[in-house]
Amino acid sequence: MHGGLAQGIAQALWEEAVYDDAGTLVSGSFVDYLLPTSADTISFEVDHTTTASTTNTLGTKGVGEAGTIASTPAVVNAVVDAVRQFGVNDIQMPCTPERVWRAIHAGDGDAATEGAAAPHFEEDAPNRDEGAGA
Repeated sequence: MHGGLAQGIAQALWEEAVYDDAGTLVSGSFVDYLLPTSADTISFEVDHTTTASTTNTLGTKGVGEAGTIASTPAVVNAVVDAVRQFGVNDIQMPCTPERVWRAIHAGDGDAATEGAAAPHFEEDAPNRDEGAGA
């Protein structure tokens, strides 16, 4: 769980794969691709709810990426919520100090950062509920 939390938080605040115009990865080393150390993360307190699985004889379940899945959007939402009073509605991940500063000072009521990650669809695209069978 602790590793998953650290990974999700790292994705929200530090990690970014950057490519040049030719499609070459330019953040392919630890010099350019930031990863948190134990000094960069917080101390986690986790709790467990135990419910045995009924689909196997051991009653076990996998944890997998449980900590990773929720921690990334939780951190990004917390950052955006903290600066929403400045008219910020989106900040591209990772939420670096520069991106947060730029979003605050963008000055247009909808201060999304350039190349923002959300929304992941065209604004004029049909609604998902209006799929091929609708």
